[in-house]
Amino acid sequence: MTEPQPLSVLRAKGWSGVPSSPGVYWWYFLRTELDRLRVAELCDVPRLQLRFATDGKVCLYHGMANNLAERVEWHAAQKLTLKCLESGLLSTFRFSLLALNDFDYLGGSPQIDDFFDSLSISWLAARTRDEAEALERLELQGTYHYPLNIPGQQEA
Repeated sequence: MTEPQPLSVLRAKGWSGVPSSPGVYWWYFLRTELDRLRVAELCDVPRLQLRFATDGKVCLYHGMANNLAERVEWHAAQKLTLKCLESGLLSTFRFSLLALNDFDYLGGSPQIDDFFDSLSISWLAARTRDEAEALERLELQGTYHYPLNIPGQQEA
């Protein structure tokens, strides 16, 4: 697994630091987001086994991708259009963060992009999609909890 990378740096580099292979990824948030996003209110945080980065950020979301670079950009920079919403092709993770932050859907692109730029992401590349799926399954069944993952919801 790579060290968590600030999303703002990856965005500035045009996502060039993220591999285009299949793999799994972890999104890290400032610890204050546990309260602001109501995770601490809705979960018994002291009993959760959360993954922390060396800089103190906490991982609240884990996922799998066929192409890590495309998936990171999709989550972090997808344009908010009515067509995306109607078609169901909007990132569930991005949409959840839009709602949890109470950002306006139609005018919220700059707000949600700024929010994503406060996050960090790490990843582990895989050789194949099957390997990435196996890594995701192991992670989600493992000891760590990911409060922003929707049980049974997989994006690939």
